[in-house]
Amino acid sequence: MHVIRAGLRTGAQLLVCAALVVGLLGTAPAAAAVSTATATEALNVRSGPGTTYEVLGTLEQGQKVSTLGTSKGWTAIEFRDAKAYVAAKYLKQATAATPVVSTPAVAPGSLRATTTAVNVRRGAGTSHAVLKVLAGGARVTMTGRTSGGFAEVVLGARTGWVSTRYLKAARGVPAVVGTRVATAVLDIRSTSAARYTRIAEVKKGTRLSITGAVANGRAQVVYAKAARWVTAKYLATPAATQPSVPELPRVTGTRYATATLDIRSTSADRYTAVAEVPRGTALSITGTVVDGRMQIVWNKAARWVTAKYLSTSRPSVDNGAGASVERGLVPNAIKVHRAARLQFPRITTYYGVRPDSIPDHPSGRALDLMLPSYTSASGKALGGQVAAWARANAKALGIQYVIWNQRIWNIQRDKEGWRPMADRGGDSANHKNHVHITVYR
Repeated sequence: MHVIRAGLRTGAQLLVCAALVVGLLGTAPAAAAVSTATATEALNVRSGPGTTYEVLGTLEQGQKVSTLGTSKGWTAIEFRDAKAYVAAKYLKQATAATPVVSTPAVAPGSLRATTTAVNVRRGAGTSHAVLKVLAGGARVTMTGRTSGGFAEVVLGARTGWVSTRYLKAARGVPAVVGTRVATAVLDIRSTSAARYTRIAEVKKGTRLSITGAVANGRAQVVYAKAARWVTAKYLATPAATQPSVPELPRVTGTRYATATLDIRSTSADRYTAVAEVPRGTALSITGTVVDGRMQIVWNKAARWVTAKYLSTSRPSVDNGAGASVERGLVPNAIKVHRAARLQFPRITTYYGVRPDSIPDHPSGRALDLMLPSYTSASGKALGGQVAAWARANAKALGIQYVIWNQRIWNIQRDKEGWRPMADRGGDSANHKNHVHITVYR
């Protein structure tokens, strides 16, 4: 790092400077009067009274600060526990008739300790919701933002606001809230300012412990047991470690679905339907049965199906043209089945009564119209035609609601049209490969 050293002054220069100092001392007040002011817009805070001085930070519009005096258009203020300067024309001085709350400026990444149990709020003010209650003596890392007597603090992976009257200076190293990875070679800096001392240099890929504080585009890190800073834009979240793939149970045989079955995430009563398979599907079993469910290997994962609907021999699959599909259906469902067969000869497979956690199919009130080549453009177009036909003829056929392509239409909410449904997993569970129709009794 380059250091610029001042050269020796001539004797004449020193005499002139001495005279100036004496003159200034003779006219300066004994102490600067401290008052408060409000920033009328966002403005730079500088190290000296002029635009050539280094920018130390910024004040937000509406932020209140303690002022130490004004000279030649520049006002001295208390900023991050030190003296700094801002353009006086962007400050509105408080008057005795209009008292304001002074918020001491705090340095980003600095530590404070609570003087008593105190609320951490969502925003700067007592009207905001309480996120957490900190115990007395708790140490918090400051972000540097202040407003209306409140200061923002790092609260784990998020931030909150605490009244500054309940905070005092504390020593030590800020708490670590996470890890980031350097995406380039980085300087470990002594400060967040443009001028700094390089403590060390770390390679690309180095994991760094962050505190959550950011200032001037630099993120605070804990490095070698001390609070340091790095350029924030060269940090990235570490890639999640991929869990090892569990070993699959051994397949012991094959069974066939005797009805449409849910492929279940677990053997418990509460489960996620990973997929749905039609009658006649061959399933690879492991021989393990729990709570009436048989474990199977499905799409390279251990899953479960209801054991009583499995057979050692493949059942015949009704193509929808015979009377067996109508066995157990209520009259309106039979009416829909026969009308659909005439209207859509391309559809050759229908499913009616079958086991299900929802009572529509077991009660005979539901019919599934399976779409041939449902992922193709013609298959999707056919699904849309069936869904529109069912809606248009709902009153005549006694239809209550229709589900297709993860959308639902209900005759009782006809004006709302087709409404989206939550993702339930596979194409069958999301009704992409068939149109589901439920009728009134």
